Amino acid sequence: MTNDMSEVGISGLGGTNVPNQLMFPNLSQNIVETALPAQIFRQLFVQLPTQAQAVVVPVEGGSKTAVASRLGEGDEIDLDIAPISSDTVTTYKIGHGYPVTREMIQFQQAPIIQQYLKRLGMRMGNTIDYDCAQVVSGSGATSTAAAGKSLGMDMTETTLAGTIGQYDIVDAISRMQVNNLFPNTLVVNPTGFSHLRKLPMYNSAMLYGEPVYQSGEMGHIEGLVVLMSQNCPSGESYVINGNVTASPQGQYTPMGYFCESLPIQTMMRENPQRDAYEVYAVAMYAPAVVKTDCIEIITY
Repeated sequence: MTNDMSEVGISGLGGTNVPNQLMFPNLSQNIVETALPAQIFRQLFVQLPTQAQAVVVPVEGGSKTAVASRLGEGDEIDLDIAPISSDTVTTYKIGHGYPVTREMIQFQQAPIIQQYLKRLGMRMGNTIDYDCAQVVSGSGATSTAAAGKSLGMDMTETTLAGTIGQYDIVDAISRMQVNNLFPNTLVVNPTGFSHLRKLPMYNSAMLYGEPVYQSGEMGHIEGLVVLMSQNCPSGESYVINGNVTASPQGQYTPMGYFCESLPIQTMMRENPQRDAYEVYAVAMYAPAVVKTDCIEIITY
């Protein structure tokens, strides 16, 4: 995941011993290991490492229910000459850094230094995930306002206006399945997650298998893995055929690609003018949605 610049052999300020947290490989591990767990949206994209800044990716626009022709003896075999279009994805760079002063090093303030590295890792990881979320939100996929309607055990329909209801999820799944795509993920923000927790069919031990009010785990609903992210835009939730699990029936083409030309890379330099070290992290990437049929947006 890392491709580190050399951090070995850097002398301490004024002969001061440099803490292990600032030296290879601890510096890289502290930052990268902190960044990875924060990336909820990134995992929905097909990961495409590349050494080029501009990447050409295929965009499938053909029929999702196409079949081959039945042939008789000696019949000519049909050729599919329909072109597959493409899109060029250009990666961009992000970066951030923090200073580590002489005082932190001299007085061995290891917890403070370590917290700086964790904050840097979280900032990098959150930026990557936020960018992926914004690409999904702005993909132009079908957007449907939530009706907030659900069906009770006594077959009575109830409506909670301004919330995500059972019908909203079921209908979104159905719309995607019509295109021969089988969703596997439901992404919500904390508000959307609270809507789901208020629906008895998703938290009752009698229906769900275990009492969610005790465990706090939502798990799977309607066959979808429920993921919660603060980076999910306000008032939106997504039913997605993503890259969490491949479906042989429905994975006709990926929802999108996460093109990465430079994984999170760390570096450090001495700055005598500030009487400090400067710790940096950079990355180059670009998420791109190429199949909007793989996304159903539910707004509320």
